[in-house]
Amino acid sequence: MMKNFPKLFIVTLFLISVNFLTAQVLSLDHGKVEFYTSSILSDIEATSEEPNVSLDLETGEVEITIAIKSFEFEYEMMQDHFNEEYMESDKFPIAIFVGKVDSDIRDLSIETEVGVSGQLTVHGVSKDIKFKATLSKQDGFTKVKCKFPIVFKDYNIEEPSVLTKSVAKDVEMKSILYLK
Repeated sequence: MMKNFPKLFIVTLFLISVNFLTAQVLSLDHGKVEFYTSSILSDIEATSEEPNVSLDLETGEVEITIAIKSFEFEYEMMQDHFNEEYMESDKFPIAIFVGKVDSDIRDLSIETEVGVSGQLTVHGVSKDIKFKATLSKQDGFTKVKCKFPIVFKDYNIEEPSVLTKSVAKDVEMKSILYLK
């Protein structure tokens, strides 16, 4: 047995390295997720540059996790209101999307529009969603762009009664992510 150990060790290392090299799982290098909604008083925008992203180019499986408190607003008061009143960030600290790209994305030599479907969990509620995304190669990165609406009531997010008429009932989510 000890006589064959060096050969077995080399074969094992080779198999591990081949598996590692063929794995095409990309993660976030840089980018941002933004949301926008309008109100009578002003437009409300926030940005997170801290999403955790995983995209498997072989299977098309994608997972994006965002800490709710990572969204930054123009005014601290808006950020506090968002986290405490709307999103209850201490109770529901993350939003997560788990899904799959509906096309073969192993070769992104040209910009490719794909369909993406999966489950979005926000505020403790999971819903099936579908949206379009554009993938391309740019400066050594895989660039992913997408945009889709989220309706507050679908995720049991209730606005405080004092603001019922001043805030829109949905937000537009969009992202530009650079994966490596």
